[in-house]
Amino acid sequence: MVKKIKLSLAVSAVALALFTGCGYDNEDENIVGADKLISVTELFDIDSSAMQDTVTALAPGKPAFGIKGYRVVYSTKNERGEDLKVSGLITVPVPSQLILDGLAAQGKSYSMSIVSNQHGTIFPDVEAPTSSIIATGRPTSIGTLFSSVGGFVTIQPDFIGFGESVSEIHPYLLEKSSASTVIDMIEAAIKFGNDNALPLNGQVYLTGYSEGGYMTLAAAEEIEKNHPEISLKGVAPMSGPYDLNLTGMGVLSETNMTRPDFIGGIVYSYTTDLDLGLENIVNPTYASAMEAGLYNGDKNSTQIQDELTTSVADFFIPSYRMDFLTNPENSLRSAFIENSVDDYTPTTPTKLYYCSGDTTIDYRISLSASAKMGVEAIDLNSSLGHSECAKPAYGAALTWFDELRSK
Repeated sequence: MVKKIKLSLAVSAVALALFTGCGYDNEDENIVGADKLISVTELFDIDSSAMQDTVTALAPGKPAFGIKGYRVVYSTKNERGEDLKVSGLITVPVPSQLILDGLAAQGKSYSMSIVSNQHGTIFPDVEAPTSSIIATGRPTSIGTLFSSVGGFVTIQPDFIGFGESVSEIHPYLLEKSSASTVIDMIEAAIKFGNDNALPLNGQVYLTGYSEGGYMTLAAAEEIEKNHPEISLKGVAPMSGPYDLNLTGMGVLSETNMTRPDFIGGIVYSYTTDLDLGLENIVNPTYASAMEAGLYNGDKNSTQIQDELTTSVADFFIPSYRMDFLTNPENSLRSAFIENSVDDYTPTTPTKLYYCSGDTTIDYRISLSASAKMGVEAIDLNSSLGHSECAKPAYGAALTWFDELRSK
């Protein structure tokens, strides 16, 4: 167990005017989810003075919150509807006296909103939120952004196939289990907050990058349809493959794949969880590599790509590839259509963030989703690629969530 990490960072003075509009005095009713929580382990405890330089680098002029982190094990269901133990990280903000004094000066009390932040695609288990902290002894700056800068309780599911459930195959871009993984952790976090007398105000926000953007929309739709006990206030997916049919058609119609590790992971997940028959879709050489443990949580992206090919014609069985491109009833194409997450009209405020320089997940997928869903899509930068877009996207989501909770 890792706990009580201390960083040698300095504290900066901050004017009380910086607290204007922070919105910590919202009085929405608290919500009590189902009892999904199984266990809690403390991972870190970092005071506000130790966080200040990190926060200043992310948000100049903002005071830092201290943060406490906990690995939680909770119950969810896999794609087949079977009960499963999974894990995730809860980061709790601890306001400094400077922050509390600033709020008091404005006649405000302090309360906590929840942000569920779904990470992007990973392959080795060591990159999952809780696994990473256990391995390195410290959280990432992006992982703590909403708590250390914004004062939100941040939850980060490890996802099925990582952390507590590393022995499972990750259900990559499958809608049902993507939604349940997020929603069940929200309910576990609410239980944790109530058990520990945290001043939760009932507000829940969703965000996530890349695969996490997909999972964010999957969870948002399910919450709106079937979970009125969750008071969802804002949804900010970022650079996600929301329309899987459009994504698949884009890949299989090209000569080369820029990220064969992504495509291989999706196909392996779909053929495993939906029984589509890997041997009918993928060249035997690469199918054998997948079945031998290519996606078992040990290998990183580079190692996986080294065992695959960038050639679309070599990776897919030619007859199946042609059928995918020409037959709407093709098994994989039908599954992609069924599991796309841009096929509903949100009632919760929703913004899609992207960068038009992104060629890994084509930015036009965000534009298509925006048009179908009737929500705003915001181009943050015309030259940034997929990985580089994450930093401004998270900053934009934090700014917007802060505005929403102040209303």
